[in-house]
Amino acid sequence: MSQNPLVSIVTPAYNAGRFIEETAASVLTQDYPNLEYIVVDDGSIDDTTACLHRLDRRIRVVQQDNAGEQRAVNRGVAEAHGDLIAIVNADDPVLPRLVSTAVAHLTAHPDLAGVYPEWLKIDGEGRVLEVVRLPEYDYARMIKRHLCDIGPGCLFRRDALEDTPPRDIRYRYSGDFQQWLRLGLHRPFARLPRVLATWRRHDAGTSQAGLSAALAADKVAIIEDLFARPDVPAAVRAMRAEALSAAHFAAAVLALHNPAIPGRRHMWQSLRAKPRWDPPDLPERRRTWRLILFALGLPATRPLISLYQRLSGGRFNPTPIPGPHYSAWPTNL
Repeated sequence: MSQNPLVSIVTPAYNAGRFIEETAASVLTQDYPNLEYIVVDDGSIDDTTACLHRLDRRIRVVQQDNAGEQRAVNRGVAEAHGDLIAIVNADDPVLPRLVSTAVAHLTAHPDLAGVYPEWLKIDGEGRVLEVVRLPEYDYARMIKRHLCDIGPGCLFRRDALEDTPPRDIRYRYSGDFQQWLRLGLHRPFARLPRVLATWRRHDAGTSQAGLSAALAADKVAIIEDLFARPDVPAAVRAMRAEALSAAHFAAAVLALHNPAIPGRRHMWQSLRAKPRWDPPDLPERRRTWRLILFALGLPATRPLISLYQRLSGGRFNPTPIPGPHYSAWPTNL
């Protein structure tokens, strides 16, 4: 790979007029000399198209009828020419030096499939809610605890895709996690120990709207699909029971927020697949007796869950006190 390989950044955009200009500016002001930027307008009906036409002519706009985020990502990657690719959501601006830092690390480590930074959780106004620090890359941790440690700002090699689209269109809410698990089967990723990206939490965001039965089903399906592949290494195949157990558990936890999700069934399946999880018992994904009994007690515990939802504002996580706007943060965190 050359010292300055072409980097293609792809942004799927649907009704993104509120944020697309800010995100595009964050991409176009990167201090990297060989950058291609593609925005796929997925049939927007707001002012996204008008915003894109006002923006820098360096942006290549691809328009299509509304087909969903996964198809928009695949279309953008198919149109791209870069050896290195990043998917940047329309509402998640990146921070300065993301691309140059990622390229330098990938150039120095040709064995890697990709790299991912730490990031800021921001609100709809760009105020910092949380600094998200990530662990070193560990494929076993990701699959055995159903934790998607790879987040916004990831750059990956095109050849790691092995001539397949990056996103499986069957998984509306978990297409990114499925992609990272698939690409990580044979090549590792690496963490960049710097805050170089953002993830925006707001009411219209897909992740907030996605606390649904479809998301719960996705969690299990991506694991079943992964282990149905003939190329799964033996060391990974040995993790199948615990991976399925963690996926069912993650789905059961979602039932605490959505009565449409069969939490009791998912919890029984989690216990059946792996009655006792192997150490370590990670704080991010602990199958505690409290959560087990809550899930198994549905719907008898529904009044208690309703009280919990009211006290937490109906959110998956309580919102911290907002901090300063993300643009005010230093770039060397």
